[in-house]
Amino acid sequence: MRILSIIYVLFFLTYSVHGQRQSVLKTNKDVYGYNLVPQEKVFVHYNTSLLFSGEYFYYRVYCFNAESNVLSNISKVAYLVLLDEDQNTVFEHKIKLENGLGQGDFFVPVSIPSGNYKLVGYTQWMLNETSRFFQADVSIVNPYQGNQGKILSADVPKDSLDNSNTEGLKGNEFKIVDENTKTDLELSTDSKSYGKRSLVKLRLETPELSATEGNYSLSVRKRGIFPKALPVRAKNFSTLYNDGVRSSTKSAGTSVFLPEMRGELIYGKIIAKEASFSVSKQSVGLSIPGKTGDMKVVLTDDTGNFVFNLSNRNDSDEVLIQVLGKDKENFTIQIFEIPEVKTQNLEFYQFKISPSLKDKIVERSVHNQIDNVFYSVKPDTLNALTNAFPFHGTEIETYKLDDYTRFGTVKETIVEVVENVWTKKDENGNEVFAVRGYYPTVKKQQNFLPLLVVDGVFIQDQESIINYDARKIKSISFIRDRYYLGAQVFEGLVIIETMTGDYLNSINNSATITLSSLQVSKKYFRQNYNDDESYKRIPDFRNQLLWQPNVKMTKGKSSIEFYTSDVTGDFEICLEGFKDNGFPISIKKYITVE
Repeated sequence: MRILSIIYVLFFLTYSVHGQRQSVLKTNKDVYGYNLVPQEKVFVHYNTSLLFSGEYFYYRVYCFNAESNVLSNISKVAYLVLLDEDQNTVFEHKIKLENGLGQGDFFVPVSIPSGNYKLVGYTQWMLNETSRFFQADVSIVNPYQGNQGKILSADVPKDSLDNSNTEGLKGNEFKIVDENTKTDLELSTDSKSYGKRSLVKLRLETPELSATEGNYSLSVRKRGIFPKALPVRAKNFSTLYNDGVRSSTKSAGTSVFLPEMRGELIYGKIIAKEASFSVSKQSVGLSIPGKTGDMKVVLTDDTGNFVFNLSNRNDSDEVLIQVLGKDKENFTIQIFEIPEVKTQNLEFYQFKISPSLKDKIVERSVHNQIDNVFYSVKPDTLNALTNAFPFHGTEIETYKLDDYTRFGTVKETIVEVVENVWTKKDENGNEVFAVRGYYPTVKKQQNFLPLLVVDGVFIQDQESIINYDARKIKSISFIRDRYYLGAQVFEGLVIIETMTGDYLNSINNSATITLSSLQVSKKYFRQNYNDDESYKRIPDFRNQLLWQPNVKMTKGKSSIEFYTSDVTGDFEICLEGFKDNGFPISIKKYITVE
């Protein structure tokens, strides 16, 4: 709690935004507060370091306090980017962190060429200490593009095949050795050999419950014959990133990145269309569509910069950001959404293939195509979002228009149906809403308008809604209390919900901005052949038999079941994670499917 209090103070003291996403430490007191907040480090458990087009890259993010080596409660957002050898961005993911944990996935499209790539993980707070970035090598094979120059070699030495998992070679047979860190956590299976579409029972257990309470993720994947980069494992990570000392000092006047400790931060800037328009102290509003969408109003600083903190973004990626007030048309808005990672002197693993691997590449690509054709019957699902209250609370009066006689326009409906709400002319002659407060006899010092919200979106042009077709309206609600949103004051709220719930899409507003999707918790499809007859006639060429990003243990035990596919060969079971005290766990086991 002490750390969180310091961060809150630091956030307000350093509001003056400098550059795209940085803030200024104005005084020595700010510097002192900055130094009190621990830095972070990120570990990523990923399912493979070699991907083909048409496959999924799965990952689990662990964010740690760099000083205590326990999961961090500072940042609520992490970032994962994939860079090519020219440091161009292939993808950049924004991951929601809950108690230092997050997860996500990426489908490799045919537009990404074969080559060697670098995976980089970080939080915005970590941008102040670039030496702590998580880095890992990932290679991609795209057989659907003609140019394979990045990975093609005349020949690949046989002793390099699958070098990350092999301990000696004898002909075409691999000598597979189970691998485990020194821990009392044991991973076992009910057999070492299985048939196609057979049930595998996996068991995790420990004689001492307290010794292995922690967070773990599990991958079961086919071992290939392709040479690939060694994955970064939990035990390696703890060795590589064990220094909690800051690498640089800060002083008053220094620009720093703030931690996203209450949610994701959206930075932006308003730009005046003419030099005579002042960008200082302008109100900027942000709306997120939906019944529980968030809504914010902030003031710009002297140079027009602003920052929103989103703690309650729902599953919508669209937001409406607009300058508020009568001068709103005099400005344009620029958004700096993703904190750019700057890396230098990256060394890439040089993955290579030879013509002799052609048949194996074709076979795996055909399997991927067949599996993707049947994806619709094997879908993943998002975990249910926790119930969130609307930004305006629950004390609200609602009129469902189907319960009343229908009228042509919203104005007619307000007059004939809705009490305590009416329309009037403002000082410029525009028609606007008015809401009767609970204390109408109290003299108002200023003529504030009510806040108008349609399908979760803040609407400034109230006249357009007043004349809107009421047959498209589902309900009209209102709140009679004076309402404060940032620096803005409103005399009540008028909240309208349309039949389709997508009013924002119908108005084609140029201020609409699509944010990067927030990677959230997901339940991945798990094949079941026990009682479900519908799958028996569907081909099953899964190389990835299981991805479980959150392995839970109860009383020191966990039982996990999954089915093999029609793919034969050796499969690797890889468990990665950390005990609650930060101790790393890395376990590998192998099974054979015949």
